[in-house]
Amino acid sequence: MEYKNSNTSTASTDFYTLQQDYNSLKQLFDTINDKNQFNENKIEHINEKLTESLENMSDAFVAIDNDWKYTFVNQKAAIMFGKQPEDLVGKNAWVIFPEAIGQPYYKIYYKAMKTKKQIVFEDYYAPWDRWFENRVIPSKEGLVIFFQDITERKLAENKLQDLNTKLKIRNRELYESIIQIQKINTELISAKEKAEESDRLKSSFLANMSHEIRTPMNGILGFTELLKEPKLTGEEQQEYIKVIEKSGSRMLNIINDIVSISKIESGQMNLSYKETSIKDQIDIIYDFFKLEAKQKNIELKISNSLSEEENLIRTDEEKVSSVLSHLLKNAIKFTEQGSIEIGCFKNNNTITFYVKDTGIGINSDKTDIMFERFTQEDDSLNRNYEGAGLGLYIAKSYVNLLGGKIWAANNADYGAVFYFQIPFIKPNEIDKEIQLSIIPHETQKLKILVAEDDSISLKFISKILKIFGENLLIARNGFEAVNLCKNNPDIDIILMDIQMPVMNGYEAIKKIREFNEEVIIITQSAFVFTDEAEKAIEVGGNGYISKPINKNQLIDHIKKQILASKSKSKAKTTP
Repeated sequence: MEYKNSNTSTASTDFYTLQQDYNSLKQLFDTINDKNQFNENKIEHINEKLTESLENMSDAFVAIDNDWKYTFVNQKAAIMFGKQPEDLVGKNAWVIFPEAIGQPYYKIYYKAMKTKKQIVFEDYYAPWDRWFENRVIPSKEGLVIFFQDITERKLAENKLQDLNTKLKIRNRELYESIIQIQKINTELISAKEKAEESDRLKSSFLANMSHEIRTPMNGILGFTELLKEPKLTGEEQQEYIKVIEKSGSRMLNIINDIVSISKIESGQMNLSYKETSIKDQIDIIYDFFKLEAKQKNIELKISNSLSEEENLIRTDEEKVSSVLSHLLKNAIKFTEQGSIEIGCFKNNNTITFYVKDTGIGINSDKTDIMFERFTQEDDSLNRNYEGAGLGLYIAKSYVNLLGGKIWAANNADYGAVFYFQIPFIKPNEIDKEIQLSIIPHETQKLKILVAEDDSISLKFISKILKIFGENLLIARNGFEAVNLCKNNPDIDIILMDIQMPVMNGYEAIKKIREFNEEVIIITQSAFVFTDEAEKAIEVGGNGYISKPINKNQLIDHIKKQILASKSKSKAKTTP
């Protein structure tokens, strides 16, 4: 019988099993090792490709870790910094470039690192005289920053700006009006924000006002852009300019109405009483609107039953004119054919004015609310007539300030009639205005000082003043105006802007009055929320005219002041 050792047999079997497991594990290890080697080679290849791409890209590029140490710098970035890449990698950026601390881009990098939000900004690099767009992209590891050279784009932008400037010079008169509109528009936005804060504007008004402002502004900006097109015919240019002028006029009317509303609402609307000819007021309104009425084939008529004695009253001439203008403008807008009649009559101690039309009439349901602020008879989006719904409220407010009343009714046949009534106050002799006719010979050659810091306004005013001769002095601020006045005691008139650097117009007037009581000083300003006219008179001014300046208004005002001054001088010398 053969003897076998069972323990030996078992050990042999276990060894064989272990040997197989070892071989399997070794094979698996070799496979994994091969894969790791492959992956490492692949990663190394990718890194080489990435490094090659970053080196060959047109932009300078750097990577910075969360400790502000450079982890990668391509050759273009190194050249831009005046360093070698190996001089930067692993080094703290602010240690290498301590002069950068506190610079605007230093704060931007910190902001991007802190917020982990991408930031793009433009920066000028002085050593190369080049502009770069910096794109700062944060990550968990730090920041990567691309520097793209945008110098050519900047040069193109500057060239475009130069071309635009030349175009503005060629069309200066047109752009002067647009600039004035932009200034007034800024004041309009301020007024609107103030009204919104006090919760006095309704949502329907805001929606309508947005349309009313954007519509003419679209005409201004759109046709201004069309004027830049090459090869325009003269006829096309004139057509575009007429559209811009019409849109600008509409825009200015809207702005003036809102300014009036703001002054009424804030209690800053004051009255200025003087002797007023009702006949003259109606004639002026008639002359102003007759062309517009004629264009719609509407007959415009006047009916005045006042006697010569009743014709002159003491009232606020501008407020009465404004009320008549609003009513007549409404009548023309809502009348397609027929006639419009402007009239007035005396009733006991009141004067009643009326505007009667043959238009669409008044909705009886709206008569109680039509004079409320920001209200229109039709406030739907598909209404047929433009307008901001301010005119009748302004008219009512002015009439109330004058101590009168206003109302409306339908005609017996068709159309509507608007009435307003003001107190009949007899004028004082001291209120009589000096009557102006043609420009007197003596006003043809005047020495005039213009104090104005805005170059465009100065050009416009200088053109207007050529009618009075070429002897024109210019001051860019109040301080210069005072010195010029001291050195030229023969100056006849000073046209003084209120808002100027160094010394404002009010302060300049006070200084001038210390040594010259005779010179005529006319103030002019674009401010709308203060009583400029009254304040100008208080500090020593003779008259006031508001911006945007109307050519005929300015000329008439200068004539009036010259004649008034001569009349005053004559009265002093008469025993």
